[in-house]
Amino acid sequence: MKLTAMAYAYPFIMKGIIKKQLKKYYDKAKLKNIITNTTRGYKEIVKNSPNIGGNKNIFLNSYLMGAYLVSLYKNTKDIISLNEFDEILVTGLNNFEFMKKQMSKVDLLSRQYKEKIEKAGHWCEANKDKYPTNWLVSVEDKENVNLTHIVFTRCGLCALCKRENVPELTPSLCATDYITMSFANCRLERPITLGNGDKCCNFYITKKNHAV
Repeated sequence: MKLTAMAYAYPFIMKGIIKKQLKKYYDKAKLKNIITNTTRGYKEIVKNSPNIGGNKNIFLNSYLMGAYLVSLYKNTKDIISLNEFDEILVTGLNNFEFMKKQMSKVDLLSRQYKEKIEKAGHWCEANKDKYPTNWLVSVEDKENVNLTHIVFTRCGLCALCKRENVPELTPSLCATDYITMSFANCRLERPITLGNGDKCCNFYITKKNHAV
């Protein structure tokens, strides 16, 4: 995979999310090394990753964030437990004001959003053999104005964690969806996931005051 301008930008974005929390575990000099090594490892992961379609793929940003977190996990797991890593990620995302602002503008139940995901799903399906580690996704029950039901039958982050020999990190990456969707005033229920070995990921997205 090529290191695009967006790929180069991600370490700066992610550093702002996690640096404050990492200060609890490392002194200034060690933290600097952790950030440097994480960025270096992230670039290697991206360069060694199979192509998933570049900017044509709306899931590219999710992949880049996952690649950075995989590298961070590898560089900190000798000191930080997986549960502590999860706490760092949750706290960092909840303090990420830019993402909150951007997600607050998105209506996850709108026809426009559903059509965007559906269009992406058609593209992924048409290119599934060309990009075998990419996501496969469809939208169900499209006319239901109170629900967005998205089904993933293949996940790029599952493939990433498996390839980097950190499958235990997959649920941590999956958990970020609950946080980011809450920024859009939505509630996510996901009874089954690929990350847990199920046949698909079932996303049921409703407004916070509605149940599925």
